[in-house]
Amino acid sequence: MPTTIHIYRIICPSLREHASYSILLYMKTRVTFRIEPDLANALRELPNQTTFVEAALRSALGRTCPLCAGHGRLALRRLHVANVRDSGIERLTRHQAQELQQVFRLGQQVAATHIALEKQGDRVRFRMSRDGGSLLSGNLDRQEAN
Repeated sequence: MPTTIHIYRIICPSLREHASYSILLYMKTRVTFRIEPDLANALRELPNQTTFVEAALRSALGRTCPLCAGHGRLALRRLHVANVRDSGIERLTRHQAQELQQVFRLGQQVAATHIALEKQGDRVRFRMSRDGGSLLSGNLDRQEAN
């Protein structure tokens, strides 16, 4: 006499596949977390939300953040800007000062630790770095481009 699984296999061959699928569902652990409404809406539109979230988590957990070293928090760091006079720069124009302010704000956002200034002819050059590694460099324009 066939076993119960055998009987179901005879009556409905695909039922065994469903049984295997339901067993796999219970092998995983359910995790709940809160996200912003716009992210939730975008996630709901994906064809396979579980696969997407698993892949994103595996990717994120497989890498260590270079800023926080995986702790999730940044230590308080100050962004040091070189003294204009010590850099041999007599005076910044209003436009250069505004550009330097924008560079400073960007430096705060990317956790830079130093902005060096250097006079090159009539130009002022800046170099933004974090712990000795260069992040960005460029020139502060004397006047607005027309």
